[in-house]
Amino acid sequence: MTANQMIELMNRVPFSPLEMHLNDGTSIRVEHPYEIATKPNSQICVVYHGDLARFVSFRNIAEVITTPLNGN
Repeated sequence: MTANQMIELMNRVPFSPLEMHLNDGTSIRVEHPYEIATKPNSQICVVYHGDLARFVSFRNIAEVITTPLNGN
């Protein structure tokens, strides 16, 4: 996963929620595009959940799964 690939996922219309699976087995769910931020060619993304911000290195993302909003 690269920042540019993540930006493509973030900019999909309509946005599809995604789940990042990290190399350590952790999963991070992103329900809305405003919950995640990065910039082109960055090494990290920031995932926001309420008042918390989680910095995730792209090299630690094993896979990203997207799901439609309606659950199909």
